[in-house]
Amino acid sequence: MACAAHGGDLSCGGRTAPPADGVGGRLKRLARRLTEALDAQRRKQVDREIALLLAQSGGRLTDSLEREINRKIFASDWTLPQ
Repeated sequence: MACAAHGGDLSCGGRTAPPADGVGGRLKRLARRLTEALDAQRRKQVDREIALLLAQSGGRLTDSLEREINRKIFASDWTLPQ
């Protein structure tokens, strides 16, 4: 077996991680920023749609409305009813 964990060291075969200040580190930071931006955009969109659904229900959050919101969020089928 080439890999072993000793005291939190999870290195495998003497290999080390590339330095975080090179091109790989910059690409990783860029990817993280892009992912965070897309996540923030999606959260804002979901918040707007939830606010619209609440407004359509007269501001009342009923059990059935809450179930519908959760179902749509977790199913990634987030479209407003027509």
